[in-house]
Amino acid sequence: MNFWSRYRELIASNLSKETVPEIKGVDYWRDKLFYVIVVYTLPVCMIAYIPAMAICYYLDQTAIAFYDSLAIVLIVLVTFSKRLSLRCRKLIYVFTLYLLSVSLLYYMGAYGPGLLYLLSTVIFVSLIYSSKLAYWCILINTVICLLFALGMQLQVMDSAMVTIYTPEAWLAVASNQVLLSILFAASIQMLTSGFTQTLEKESSLKENIKNEVIESARLVKELKIKNEEMEQFTYIASHDLQEPLNTILGITEVLKLPSARNAARDFEKGLDYISFSVERLKMLIKGLLDYSRIGRQLAFEEVRCEEVIRNVASDLRSAVSESGAKLIIDESVRDMDRVAVFPLDFNQLFQNLISNAIKFRSPTVKPVIEVSVKERSDFYEFLIKDNGIGIDKDNLDKIFIIFKRAHSDTAYQGTGIGLAFCKKIVELHGGKIWVESKAGSGSSFYFTISRHLAK
Repeated sequence: MNFWSRYRELIASNLSKETVPEIKGVDYWRDKLFYVIVVYTLPVCMIAYIPAMAICYYLDQTAIAFYDSLAIVLIVLVTFSKRLSLRCRKLIYVFTLYLLSVSLLYYMGAYGPGLLYLLSTVIFVSLIYSSKLAYWCILINTVICLLFALGMQLQVMDSAMVTIYTPEAWLAVASNQVLLSILFAASIQMLTSGFTQTLEKESSLKENIKNEVIESARLVKELKIKNEEMEQFTYIASHDLQEPLNTILGITEVLKLPSARNAARDFEKGLDYISFSVERLKMLIKGLLDYSRIGRQLAFEEVRCEEVIRNVASDLRSAVSESGAKLIIDESVRDMDRVAVFPLDFNQLFQNLISNAIKFRSPTVKPVIEVSVKERSDFYEFLIKDNGIGIDKDNLDKIFIIFKRAHSDTAYQGTGIGLAFCKKIVELHGGKIWVESKAGSGSSFYFTISRHLAK
C-alpha cells in the first residue's frame, strides 16, 4: 500500500462516524465532502507554504509568515487529531479560512488572495454546512469589508490597502466578491434542495418496499400455516372423524343380524358403543370448531403475565387441590412489563400447558410446575417446566399435531387437541413452541411471543 492510500485511510479513520445510515442523506454527503476537502487541503497547503515563506522572507513580511504558519498548524490539527469531533473540525477549518482572509487583506490588499479566501469561505460553508449558514457568512464578509472601508476612511489602518484603495474603490471591489458569494450560495442551495428531494423520494420508496416485503413475508407465513391446517383437516376428515362413524356403522350392521340368543344383551352393548362413539364424535367436532375460532379476537391488550397465570391457577383450583400441585411463578415473570397479546387466546395457552402438567403427573410424586421467562431483544421466551411422566422421544414431534396424542385414551382421557391449540396461539403471537422431555423425567415446554405485536 502506497503512502497516499495510507494517508487517506488515516484521515478516514479520524473523520468517519461509527454507524453509516441506511439512507445516506444530505448531511452524510456533506460530511463525506468535508473528508475529501481535508484530504487535499494539507498537501496543497504544504506545496504553497514553502514558496510563500520564501516570498515573505524576501519582502520582509514576518506577520504573513506567522499567520500562514498558524494556518498550517490548524489544518494539521483538523487532519490528524483523533479527539476532535467532526463539528469542531469544521469550525476550525472555517476559522482558518477567515484567519487567512483577514491577514492577507490587511497586509497585501489587492496583491494577496484575501477576497478569494472570503469567497471560498462562503462556498465551503455552503457545501459542508448549509446554505443558510452560508448567507450568514456573506453577512460576516460584508461586515469585514465595511470595517476595512471604515478603517481607511478614518485613517486608523497601517495597511497596504490604504496606499492602494480609497474607501469608495475598495467597496466597489468588495461588492463584486459579495455578489459572487450570493450567486454561489443560491446555486449550491438549489443543488442541495434537489438532492434532498431525490433522497427523500428514495427513502420513501425504500420504506415502501421494506413494508411490502414484510407484509409479503407475513402473508406467506399465514398461507403456510393455513396450508398446514388444511392438510391437518384433510387428514382428520379422512381418519379421526371417520373412526367413530365407522364404529357406529359397524355396530348398526351387527345389530341388523338375526340373533335369537343374547339379543337383548347385544343390543344394549351396541347402544353403549354407539353412545360412546357419538360422544367422542361430538368432542372431536367441538374441538375442531374451537380450533378454528382461535385468532378471531382482533384487538391486542396489554396484560401482566403474572396476573394471567394466577387467574389460570384460580380456574384450575379444583385440579390443583385434588393433585396437590405446586405452581411456582419465577421472579422473571413477576418483574415483566405489560405485554401486548390477544388476552383470551393467551389465557387459553397457559391454561392448556398448566392443566397438561397437572394431568400427566407421576402417580408417586406431587406435581411441581415452574413458570419463568427470558427477555430477548425481539421476543419473550417462556418456559413451563414440570416433574410429570414426560414424553417419549418418538412422540416429541407429533404432540403439537391436532388429535395426535402421546398417551392412550384409557390411561389419560382427552382429544389430543390442547397442544395443537397452543401451537396455533403461539404462532398467532409471532412465535414458536417446542418441548424438551424424556419418559419419566418431566417436560419443559418452551414458547416465544413477539415483543412488537401491537406496533
